[in-house]
Amino acid sequence: MSLLPLCVDLDGTLIKTDTLFELTVRVLKQSPWLLFLLPFWLIAGKQVLKNHLSQRCELDAALLPVNPDFLAYLRTEYAQQRPLYLVTGAHERVAKHIANHYGFFTDVFATNDNGNLTGKNKAALLVQTFGAKQFAYAGNDSVDYPVWEQAGECILVNAPPAIVTQAKQQFTFSKQFDLPAALSFKVILKAIRLHQWAKNVLIFVPLLAAHQVMDPQRVIDTLLAFLAFGCCASFSYIINDIGDLDADRKHHSKFRRPFASGALSIPAGIALALALITVTILLSVGLSNGFMLTLLAYFLTTNAYTLRLKYIPVLDVAILAGLYTLRVIAGGFAAHASVSFWLLAFSCFIFFSLAIVKRVSELLTVKTENDEVIMCRGYWTSDIPVLISLGTASALMSVLVLALYINNPDIMMLYASPVISG
Repeated sequence: MSLLPLCVDLDGTLIKTDTLFELTVRVLKQSPWLLFLLPFWLIAGKQVLKNHLSQRCELDAALLPVNPDFLAYLRTEYAQQRPLYLVTGAHERVAKHIANHYGFFTDVFATNDNGNLTGKNKAALLVQTFGAKQFAYAGNDSVDYPVWEQAGECILVNAPPAIVTQAKQQFTFSKQFDLPAALSFKVILKAIRLHQWAKNVLIFVPLLAAHQVMDPQRVIDTLLAFLAFGCCASFSYIINDIGDLDADRKHHSKFRRPFASGALSIPAGIALALALITVTILLSVGLSNGFMLTLLAYFLTTNAYTLRLKYIPVLDVAILAGLYTLRVIAGGFAAHASVSFWLLAFSCFIFFSLAIVKRVSELLTVKTENDEVIMCRGYWTSDIPVLISLGTASALMSVLVLALYINNPDIMMLYASPVISG
């Protein structure tokens, strides 16, 4: 008995992500102004939108996260000479590129100028090509229901728990692969990088330096500022991770991040980012205008850094140092405490040094993996000695500023025992 030809969906089935959103992110990263054209392309039809996006960008098929068990199954079926077809709503330009990468598909059916190949359109094409109940179909979402209705064999891959429950009530699946658990709180925490909120402790520095920790209102305002900065920072982390998908997938450890690995979808990330920025605004409304302006400056700078500035050598570390210093300034506005020149000078020097340490550590990792001179984040591995010298000098300057501050007569008057005596 010959096996039915197996028709395989692409987005969410063969791969864990959606090529439409992957293309949109890359196109907007290259040309942000195209954001204003997206609605017009969509109004003209999804196939028009997909055509425009696929013309402007090409995905690296080797980097797209796959469903490993299902991929192994397809390779086994191919070895047994079963006909495999890639049938997808993605544009045919994208679909053929991915099919060529895997090399085991007999043919490709995809969206083109004739229409968007999803749902009923896909079902009609497969019935016309193979006949009703004369093909097997592997899919993952409710949009695949019309296709499963016409398929002689149904296969479920990477479907969300709600879809699994609903689909099993309507269809009988011969095989199931890579069924994910419900979206866990742990994945969300990883996406917002909650551990990075520790950096925002700097917001409390002006409150401590002003000796106002016993003032309840100032403490509450500073705590609100801390939470607002945390949510704003998490928003930027999500935007950064979505914008850096290819780079993260090539990295030795960052490929495990939720968006790079496909554990969290791009639409879910965008929804989470919008929720975070809404919470940020709500937390900031009751604080001073100075704090809100500082937070706005932080927001604009972090996103400019994500999109362009982090690739400019030296400027990138200067911006990182500035972002840390902005936290200190914001803390001053939140606590209604003055931030001295000494504190700002110390912050600039010490954080500039720490930012360079971060870059040097990245370059050393690259150098360990490959001894040849290569570029990473705009730097060459041969720049390491210069960066170390620059970072050391900046660290020493921070020590000098701190020493001068401590020896200032006005500062010494604040403490009962400013001098160590025998």
